[in-house]
Amino acid sequence: MSTKLETATQFHADHRHWQSDIACWNDDIESWRSEHSHAIVQLQAALRQINEHGQCVNDHADSIASLESGLEHHEKSLAADLQNESTAGLDKTQCEHHQREADLHARQRAAHERMKKHHHQAMAKVAMVASALEEAC
Repeated sequence: MSTKLETATQFHADHRHWQSDIACWNDDIESWRSEHSHAIVQLQAALRQINEHGQCVNDHADSIASLESGLEHHEKSLAADLQNESTAGLDKTQCEHHQREADLHARQRAAHERMKKHHHQAMAKVAMVASALEEAC
């Protein structure tokens, strides 16, 4: 009979231990649900930022197209001025315009390098998040 009591006692101890495990697991689940909700908010904010980045890429493309158009116009203007002049010299206005174009081109180059760096960093981070989430389930 004492074996029965020890077994029943052990069963009750096991049940208490299991109940403790279940309580801890439920605490974990409650915490995970809260973290999940927060992650959804963070991902929605990140999606807005990715969409804003896409608009920046489009704006940058427009700036480059405008720069290209301006360069074509400047080149045609320069060629016409050189054809119309008896000497091959450039006038002050043409030189000033060329300097403005050079400055604009330098600013565009710097902007492009910043955009490229930011884009590569952002896309690498998105890929890391996507990869981590694929592996998680």
